[in-house]
Amino acid sequence: FVCQHDRLPDDIVMKAVVSTQSTGNTNPGFRFQVTQKGINYLRDVLVPVVTDAIKTAEIPTINQRVDTPIGHITFELSSIRIGNVDISHTAVKLDTPSNAVAAISNAFIALNAHWHYREDSWPHISDSGTVDITASQISINLDLMIGTTDKGEPHVTAKTCSFGIGHVDVTFHGGASWLYNLFSSNIADALKDAIKDQVCPLVKDEVDNDLNGILDTLDLQADIDDNCYIDYSLVQPPFVIKDALFVNGKGEIFDKANPSECPSPKQDMPETVDSDRMVTLWITEYMLNTAGYAYQDAGFLQYNLTNSDIPDKIPIKMTTDFFKYFVPPLYKTYPDKDLTLWIYVTKPVTFDVNKAGVSGRAEGTITWLVHVNDTLIPAFTLDAQLDLCVNLSVALGTKSEVYLDLITVEPYVQLKSSNIGNFPVNSLETFLKFSRALIVPFVNTLVKNGIPLPSFDYVSFTGFDFTLEKGYIQIHTDIKYVPSMRVSTEREYYSLSADEFECKIKDKDIWANTVADNLISFFSNEIH
Repeated sequence: FVCQHDRLPDDIVMKAVVSTQSTGNTNPGFRFQVTQKGINYLRDVLVPVVTDAIKTAEIPTINQRVDTPIGHITFELSSIRIGNVDISHTAVKLDTPSNAVAAISNAFIALNAHWHYREDSWPHISDSGTVDITASQISINLDLMIGTTDKGEPHVTAKTCSFGIGHVDVTFHGGASWLYNLFSSNIADALKDAIKDQVCPLVKDEVDNDLNGILDTLDLQADIDDNCYIDYSLVQPPFVIKDALFVNGKGEIFDKANPSECPSPKQDMPETVDSDRMVTLWITEYMLNTAGYAYQDAGFLQYNLTNSDIPDKIPIKMTTDFFKYFVPPLYKTYPDKDLTLWIYVTKPVTFDVNKAGVSGRAEGTITWLVHVNDTLIPAFTLDAQLDLCVNLSVALGTKSEVYLDLITVEPYVQLKSSNIGNFPVNSLETFLKFSRALIVPFVNTLVKNGIPLPSFDYVSFTGFDFTLEKGYIQIHTDIKYVPSMRVSTEREYYSLSADEFECKIKDKDIWANTVADNLISFFSNEIH
């Protein structure tokens, strides 16, 4: 169950109505769930961002014809600048079956601009100056469709936009402004229509460019190492169930050289989960099994164990002399010879996730090779089954990973073939129980790379709870906006509490296992 040395894994928002569609019972390998609490947080942090964006928005020149007491005029507003904005009255509400309803109400905006007018009829009197404009009781509603591209990427399209202004106040400065202020309400009414014509195209443009630009920073494919990568491409459009937004992704690990689908079945998952956190990440048993399949299919799950792999302070030597009491015929046939163990996994490593914990199984062979005159001579081969007890840990930040940590291993062996005669393997199996104190830290050092989790620029995960269910693990966390850092170096590390895992406690009364567990901490330091 260990891998070849050089091929191991080393290491939104001015949002109004969001319409989505569910496409049936497509089972994902990974699920991302955002609760109403998470949506509210995004709203709170993004309102100031949107406010700043509005203040710096470039508003095109407005030309409008108006009927006034001095005749029909054509006026122009240019160099329009936004001075103040208040869109704090914003509500976003997820709603089943497939929308999130949001509204900006009672908003306020103050502008200043240069004005110029020319009378349409002779003698074509004209004038110019500056103007202050305040618009209040503004409402904006936007209908967005969240879907996916052909590549399985999330994409938002603005469907409809509605915009209303309750009141516009206009104050002229310069020229004969004392006169124009007497009938400023006429111009204010005309400005309402002009502003309405400008706002929705600007908002839709922001959605098409800026919002989708944010979504484009979502990493849906990420390298695990030089050989394998994980694919989180969406398997269906996002959808809403019970005040939560769901995003279903493949969650599959592939060999870069020869990507192929893992034949392991995918699990059904419940519609939703109750959590006080903003986000829940669902890591399925299937996702873990694709790791075993990808590395097995690529031929990486093999290792040649020699003396050079064992630290000097660890009292195990890969020699026939060391093993003469465990395998007497070995020393008798090849006295005082060095050994190499060829460990080869014959089936993909599989994992089982349930309420009792996370366990796994690896099946393969261990061939004992003797060094004789610069030649490796096969002495015997064992069929081996290794029952694994696995813990999961996570590193959370703007870039997050999940790690598989081997807690303990229970070996079962039987003699498959032998060139030194038949012999009982009981003593050797007992030795392997002790040697898990070496195996556990050795494997954990080799597979130190984490599996990257999906991430957005400027958004970090923080805090941790977990739930174990049949077929999946739920990681409950919160999100934190970090505007100053695209990718933050801050990290939080958490592990599942595995002390009560069934696979860990079931063999505590076995003397050999207990001693081995006590040695693991010492050997871990030496191995690392």
